[in-house]
Amino acid sequence: MTKLAMSLLLVAFLAGPVAGDPQYAAIDAQDAPRSATSSVQALADYLAGSAQTDRGKARAIFTWIAKHVAYDITRYGEPPDAENVLATRRAVCAGYAKLFAALAEAAGLETVVIHGDAKGIGPPAAIDADGLLNHDWNAVRIEGQWHLLDCTWGAGYLDKYGRFVREFRDHYFLTPPQLFAYDHLPREEKWQLLASPLTRDTFLSQPTVQPAFFRYGLRFRSHPLGRIEAQGSLTVAFDAPEDTMLMAELYQYGAVLEEHQTFAQPEASGFAIHVFLPSTGEYMLRVYARRRNSGELEYDSAVEYKIHNTEPGAGRFPKMYGSFQERACYLAKPLSGELPEGAVDFALRVPDAEDVRVVVNGLSHRLNRNGSDGFSGTVNVEPGFAVVYARFPGRARYDGLLRYAVGQAP
Repeated sequence: MTKLAMSLLLVAFLAGPVAGDPQYAAIDAQDAPRSATSSVQALADYLAGSAQTDRGKARAIFTWIAKHVAYDITRYGEPPDAENVLATRRAVCAGYAKLFAALAEAAGLETVVIHGDAKGIGPPAAIDADGLLNHDWNAVRIEGQWHLLDCTWGAGYLDKYGRFVREFRDHYFLTPPQLFAYDHLPREEKWQLLASPLTRDTFLSQPTVQPAFFRYGLRFRSHPLGRIEAQGSLTVAFDAPEDTMLMAELYQYGAVLEEHQTFAQPEASGFAIHVFLPSTGEYMLRVYARRRNSGELEYDSAVEYKIHNTEPGAGRFPKMYGSFQERACYLAKPLSGELPEGAVDFALRVPDAEDVRVVVNGLSHRLNRNGSDGFSGTVNVEPGFAVVYARFPGRARYDGLLRYAVGQAP
């Protein structure tokens, strides 16, 4: 099976966001008393006693480990010992997996420790020539079927400075094999739990995907492989729910480039990320997601691509203000953020807007309404700035949407 065919097969299995099941609320909220953590058997008895099913037992053990054991990079290379991890509450992946296996077996569950490679950050000594991390995780049998989980990544992650950030991540509990295969490659092919297992080359060819990609219901539309060949510009498209917003950052030589190199906007049943690549060479494109009108300002990292650009691109996008995305606006033209002096055609969609105007150096030009939410018109622009504003129901003031530079850098 080709790389592309395998990646498209994986895409077909994506069934939307992976979220916590309400049935686990009581299990996740409990905490074992100190007396129950004196030994692996004592903790297993306590956690198993709070669950009614094998699935509940596995969840209770996963949650306790993820919430109480901290990743300690200095322990890399130490022989993993479950009792020691329980006592110190510190470990690397081998210790997490060993403790889960010990607790699960003590609770009457069938489990294994899986050795393999993963796409992640870890001790430098654990990184191989392909940039993959030597990693351990678990499988547990529930009602006759094997399931995959990773307590290490369920507990949190290492930031770019190698510091452990605790963040309970439900995605890594009983993760569907088709999703787990984006960042975990076991040494033994059978533990992929896939009808058509991936080769190492296929695994490496996939984009680097974070749990947020699935949590926000994203699907690949245009680029299912992790490396993109480009000639100055490109557009990456995703299927996405209406309430999902995306943004992107472009990196070169490890540093993020200015915001005018990417432009993210909604399109039919999804989202498009437009990118200008100013020079030849290697880039990294990181895409972020969040819910529209959620009240949250932070975006979550969702997916990363590597880009090889063979032609320098000319141009920058207009500066985008928050209202443009929050209001699910769409810009048809002009996409270039640098406008020539003279007549310029504007066309955009601004849902629910009562009025849309282009202000050039203090002079306001109203755009014509086309249909329910379309606005367009020709505006004579002069050197300086042209800013697109819109007024929405219930607001006396206009909200800024976009800013263009006329005869200068944006």
